[in-house]
Amino acid sequence: MDVEYCSNSKKNYALEERFWDERAEEYNKKDIQKKEKSDFSDILDFIELGQDRKLKNVLDIGCGTGFYSIQFSEISEHVTGTDISENMLDYAEKNSKEKNRRNITFVKKIWSELNLEEFKWKENFDLVFASMTPAIDSHEDLMKMINCGRNLFFLSGFAERKDSIKDEISKVILGYDNRNLRRNKVYRIFNLLWDMGYYPKINYKDSNWIRSKSVDKFYEEFLIYFGGKKSLTEEDKVVIKNYLEREAVGGIVQEKTTSKVAWLYWKKYQ
Repeated sequence: MDVEYCSNSKKNYALEERFWDERAEEYNKKDIQKKEKSDFSDILDFIELGQDRKLKNVLDIGCGTGFYSIQFSEISEHVTGTDISENMLDYAEKNSKEKNRRNITFVKKIWSELNLEEFKWKENFDLVFASMTPAIDSHEDLMKMINCGRNLFFLSGFAERKDSIKDEISKVILGYDNRNLRRNKVYRIFNLLWDMGYYPKINYKDSNWIRSKSVDKFYEEFLIYFGGKKSLTEEDKVVIKNYLEREAVGGIVQEKTTSKVAWLYWKKYQ
């Protein structure tokens, strides 16, 4: 997932849920194509599970349409996936049923507002997994993630990312480039873990893709996205629409993304 990161106090969770609800179908199609299938085996090697590769409980934070939850259900007694988006979780439920996976539970909840005592999640999971999610957005969110686990933790995020359309509009609408925000998140989390006495292992993966949508579809997406960053003026909206129309060929806009993803893995007890 690709929302930038800010402090929880500035977040509009209703707008964020709407953003992910609108993109759920797109993400589900991507997951069905299994572009990340090869990554899963690499992740298992990265987190040093060994040949047995058996887990009791896995928590998948920001599970989206359930891709990794379903993969982990093959090697775990039980998997819990949580997400902010109703539409993402609807797809996750549907996908898990189609795979006949009965050992997965999906929970709709804002991570920063989730009460570990209420859900009895404190030190409940062998592995706590957070792939490309904006849910882990602060020191408090990270500590909650750590408090859920007994030993193994995985987190991934963008170390670098360039979006051919979004970045250019950001410079005009927001007055800054988004790329440093993404880089700062991984840097910040690594240093927090280091300061807490963990020694996270880190790995990098290059990931590039192209998204194609109509002008109107991108316009709707960007209104929600940039509306979460500032209160958009009518002039801002015109800027977004005009830029998309200039980039369109036959009414279709292509956004090219190049990125470097960082994987972090650490153990509570070493």
